[in-house]
Amino acid sequence: MDYLLKAAMVMAIFYFAYKWFLQHETFFNSNRFFLLIGLIIALFLPLIVIPIYVEVASQNFNPIIMSDKLVSNQATTEHISLIEILLSIYGAGVIFFFGKFLVNMLSLFNIIRRNPSENRNGIYYVKTNDAIAPFSFFNWIVYNPNTFKNDELQLILNHEHVHVKQGHSIDVIFAEITCIIFWFNPIVWFYKKALQQNLEFIADQQAQSKIDCNRSYQRLLLKASIPTNQLVIANNFYNSLIKKRIVMLHKSKSNNLNGWKYALVVPALALFLMSFNTKKVYFTETTSETRNSDLNEILSINANSTNSELKDIESYFSSKTVRVKFSDINRNPDKTIRQVTIKTKHDDDTKFLERITVHNDNGNTITPFKLMLSDNGKEILFQSKNAIPVLISKHNITFNEEAIVSKPQPSINKDINSTLQDPKILYFLNGKEITHEEMNRIDPKTINKIDVIKDTEQLKKYGDKGKDGVIIITTGEATNKSMDIPEKALILINDKESTKKEMDALDPDSIQSVFVIKPELGKTKYGKKGKDGVIIITTEKAEKK
Repeated sequence: MDYLLKAAMVMAIFYFAYKWFLQHETFFNSNRFFLLIGLIIALFLPLIVIPIYVEVASQNFNPIIMSDKLVSNQATTEHISLIEILLSIYGAGVIFFFGKFLVNMLSLFNIIRRNPSENRNGIYYVKTNDAIAPFSFFNWIVYNPNTFKNDELQLILNHEHVHVKQGHSIDVIFAEITCIIFWFNPIVWFYKKALQQNLEFIADQQAQSKIDCNRSYQRLLLKASIPTNQLVIANNFYNSLIKKRIVMLHKSKSNNLNGWKYALVVPALALFLMSFNTKKVYFTETTSETRNSDLNEILSINANSTNSELKDIESYFSSKTVRVKFSDINRNPDKTIRQVTIKTKHDDDTKFLERITVHNDNGNTITPFKLMLSDNGKEILFQSKNAIPVLISKHNITFNEEAIVSKPQPSINKDINSTLQDPKILYFLNGKEITHEEMNRIDPKTINKIDVIKDTEQLKKYGDKGKDGVIIITTGEATNKSMDIPEKALILINDKESTKKEMDALDPDSIQSVFVIKPELGKTKYGKKGKDGVIIITTEKAEKK
């Protein structure tokens, strides 16, 4: 939709430049190419984007993967957006006008096919008894010999011969296709009319130059002004602008110095590019190795982010495989953000879907977070300083141990809490079925992972017990045993590089948090030292400091 509107604007620039400055000049051939180039530029210029680089501050955040299959654990309300309605109307219009175009083409070829023709130097002259105006289409010239006298007929054939030799049918077909694509824009129809009119000026000028009596040709135009059946996509000798054609035949040749008028369109196009075809590219001031990585395409949001800044972030992702949209933005009286919902749309999605709602249960404003693309460009990494690491996928919600391992806080996401308190749910603790009461006795501090399963197909294997949903809880005792810590990983204890022996000597009760960063992320941030992964440990002693 954005492309269609931009293309329509470029077309308007060329059309009004022609109408205001060039229409009354006798540079007919130059005007032809000016109008054709205008259509071509209108089709391709909106695709050009001028990057504006904006540096964003670099902060240390903990990544949580939001995959291309993410969806909120709550059912998304089905609704048809205004954009979908407009696209449906646009599609219907394209189909209608394309169908009309095909009908006209079939009618034209039917006339050519069922009437005898004569080949003269590669041009096919088709004689018909149908009551139609003389016309040409590529190498065919169709006319009714009984409608005009021999001398008049020769003038008409000379006129159509110009259309054939200069390939004016290409212009007409191109204009027709443009009208199909931009049918909703009234200017495109005026543009097509101006282009066809200029082609007639060219043919009139050259046809009249071959005869001694100019008045004979002009009288023929008046005679041909009696309406007859015409084919829309052909070059018809008669059209409703006979008066303008006669006026242009009487007009003196324009001064070549007036050619400067063609340059007037250049500043208008430059203004269009700078106003509508720019895109902010965000980057962080890092090493060249990091700057070249997709992981550096990072955008930050905080409580003071304005709606304009959020729109800029949406625009940033608009050309990516996955798009981002912010909704349900809840602000405090001082305009700071209290809550915001992140929606994403991948290539296989039909609309934007809610992925995660960012809020702070312990404060009035959100904590800062960032969004960035993964290495393959198909996933979004969500980074937040204080958020519980949660991977929201299509069928479940899990604490993402692979991205971050830390002690979860007692207060879990509100949506998960409400699900945990449903007595109809089937519960499992470390692979063993437990009751609702036993689940309530679990110390939240020991929980490392929660899987909430609601998908009907996945629930079948649990039988009737799991028909209302299944929750699989894994506590620290179970996951810590299975945690695979790379032998060559870079170990940082309280921001100080340490050895595995020093890590093993730590008192488990003194550990405040453990962050395990995968090799690709470790190498990005810590260089060669982090190529095998990074383990960041913070103790309670450091927290007190």
